[in-house]
Amino acid sequence: MSININRQAPQKNIVIEQNKVQKQQDVSQQTQTASSGSSKDSVQLTPQALTLNKMQKQSSEEPQVNQKRIETLKAAILNGDYKINTERLAEKLSQFEGDFSKAFG
Repeated sequence: MSININRQAPQKNIVIEQNKVQKQQDVSQQTQTASSGSSKDSVQLTPQALTLNKMQKQSSEEPQVNQKRIETLKAAILNGDYKINTERLAEKLSQFEGDFSKAFG
């Protein structure tokens, strides 16, 4: 009869068996958690994110390029007929800044 002094082989087998048992326990725990369904995840968006989402939807619904208007403006600029209404421009810029600060301020 031989005696195994190092006992390495039985220890390796024990570790392997312990790993198998641990994996089985992990799998059964995961299936129990998944099948219970009692925990539900939820997400809450900030008001700024909701506003941004609304703005993106609105911009996607609008036409991107009005080619006829672009051609008309190009022709007016080349001919020197295009006049800038500085009062209206200043009013629109002020309105834009006000809307922007309300949305993101």
